[in-house]
Amino acid sequence: MKTRSRQFMIVAKLALTGFASLWLSQPAASQSAFGQGFADIIQSMHNGLDSLWPDALEVDGLTLRAGVGMGLLPDYIGSDEYGLRVVPLLEARYGQRLRIDGGLVTYAVVKKGNFEAGPLLNLAFGRSESRSPVLRGIRDIDTVFETGAFVRYRSKVGMVSIDFRQALGDELGQSIRLTAGHGIYQSGKFSAIAAVRARWLSDRGMQRHFGVTPADSATSEFGLPAFAASSGVSDVNLNLVGSYHVTDRTRFVGLISAGHLVGDAADSPLVTGSNGSAFQTTVGLGFMTQF
Repeated sequence: MKTRSRQFMIVAKLALTGFASLWLSQPAASQSAFGQGFADIIQSMHNGLDSLWPDALEVDGLTLRAGVGMGLLPDYIGSDEYGLRVVPLLEARYGQRLRIDGGLVTYAVVKKGNFEAGPLLNLAFGRSESRSPVLRGIRDIDTVFETGAFVRYRSKVGMVSIDFRQALGDELGQSIRLTAGHGIYQSGKFSAIAAVRARWLSDRGMQRHFGVTPADSATSEFGLPAFAASSGVSDVNLNLVGSYHVTDRTRFVGLISAGHLVGDAADSPLVTGSNGSAFQTTVGLGFMTQF
């Protein structure tokens, strides 16, 4: 019993350390500059690894994977300008219920076979006006925590998950994410999966990410017009994740993601302007080892 308590405390410390390293590894002025795209590339890789490396998750004690990657992603969601980012990769499991995937922590209160459900806590990165000339003069989006719940079904060849998230703060809104992935190729040390992800945002969530308030418009150095965004599906993405074993405990992982903004997200002045694009791509490569 003491051993299990000690292992649980280790995982809790890992969660706090993971949040701190993701949030504080950059200067204060750039903590919110990562943006949602930064979190998306991490979660896409982790979702892929759930299918590519399933056996390592079926343990009673503590399992930890860590690594680092590089990702080429838009300066902000809706931008057609891209930058190279360093992506820390962290995964931890305690038994078959507690999971840490980057900035996302989930606990399976209900677990029956391949089905599981429970609460979640997520660190949602914000958006800094210093990230792009298009954003100069408009409000920053703060990095905040999100709470919510998830439902997941996972097998050795694929997974389906849906989660609901509520941002902790006044008028920050809600989101729903649906992800489905399945193995498409395996030969020797290499395997690959394809995954589809869609995201829905509430009125406040859509306005927070894609709206332009009259105050923003008045101070925008790029001359963005005011725009009121309404709830709906904001984006749909196709992700291809590949994995190559170097040893039993180490591997290279790669990600290619292509997505499209839809609805009011695609109609936002942040997207329709000369520096914006509804078509979004992400490319990433990382190295991970299991402890």
